[in-house]
Amino acid sequence: MSVRVLTSLADGDASLDAVDQLLRELDAQPEAVRLMAGTPGFRIAYRLPTGRPLLVKHIRPLRLPETCAGCRFNNSADCQEGYYGVRLYRDPHGTFHIGVCIQRMDLCLPVEEFVGSEVCAEIRKIREQDLHDLTVRP
Repeated sequence: MSVRVLTSLADGDASLDAVDQLLRELDAQPEAVRLMAGTPGFRIAYRLPTGRPLLVKHIRPLRLPETCAGCRFNNSADCQEGYYGVRLYRDPHGTFHIGVCIQRMDLCLPVEEFVGSEVCAEIRKIREQDLHDLTVRP
């Protein structure tokens, strides 16, 4: 069994405090931080005294510079996560679409259109920049 703990964006600091309290009560010891370039999520791996692993998912705000710039939701109250990664959806007619925002389903494009779109190029660019930023040694 895999145990993962996810904070609630809606509850903000109270949720983060609750997770911290849980980790203290379980005497969980941090082992690793797992970042994925170009995604808003990162995980901290903990080890329990029993040896079992526990993962805590966190969100770091990530915005697509062009797509998010003019968005009416682009503020800390309406959009806490920003770009949340590529998601695959299927419409009632069986067509697969790629979505990049849980607030803006109007940004979904059929897969065939998405792969050649400016949004896809923007995502590729931000992933490459994020990977560079995460791996550059001072």
